[in-house]
Amino acid sequence: MDKVEILNVIRETGVIAIMRAQSSEQLIAAADAIKLGGVRAIEVTMTTPGALGVIAEAKERYGSDVIFGAGTVLDPETGRAAILAGADFVVAPTLNLELIKLC
Repeated sequence: MDKVEILNVIRETGVIAIMRAQSSEQLIAAADAIKLGGVRAIEVTMTTPGALGVIAEAKERYGSDVIFGAGTVLDPETGRAAILAGADFVVAPTLNLELIKLC
């Protein structure tokens, strides 16, 4: 999916579910419920244990039916790792010009 298609999914859905959990297993179970509820955009915060693995597993499980992003990304190294794991978008709580350039 290209950037325009990802933005269209977010616009059409009208909401991005932000997920933070104690474990990756909780996140996948919650993602199943969120998808059933019609939300097609989910942000996994990097504060979740195993967040990169969750993103990779979710992308494999849902394909392009649901877009997954990485949240609470603080630096370009984490952003790169998230993108390599399959993140469709990256959310940063601070302004980091190197992260912006990477994305």
